[in-house]
Amino acid sequence: MICPLCKGAMTKGSTNLPYELGKGEMIVIQDVPAFVCKQCGESFLEIQVTQVVEKLVSTAKQDGMTLGFIRYQRAA
Repeated sequence: MICPLCKGAMTKGSTNLPYELGKGEMIVIQDVPAFVCKQCGESFLEIQVTQVVEKLVSTAKQDGMTLGFIRYQRAA
C-alpha cells in the first residue's frame, strides 16, 4: 500500500486515537490496528476498524466517560 500523502510505503501497525468528547472531555483509543507510513508516520484505518472505533466512542459517551483510555484489543 502507498501513502496517499507522501507516496511512502505503508505497513501494518497500530496507532493511538485521541477523541475530544466535549469541553474538557477526552478519551484515547490505544493500539488501534492501522496502516502506518514508514516515511511520514501518518496512519490510516480500514473501514471495519473505523466502525469499531466509532462504537467505542459512542459507548464511552453513553456511559458518561469524561476522561480515559480504552485499549482497542480488549474493548473491540
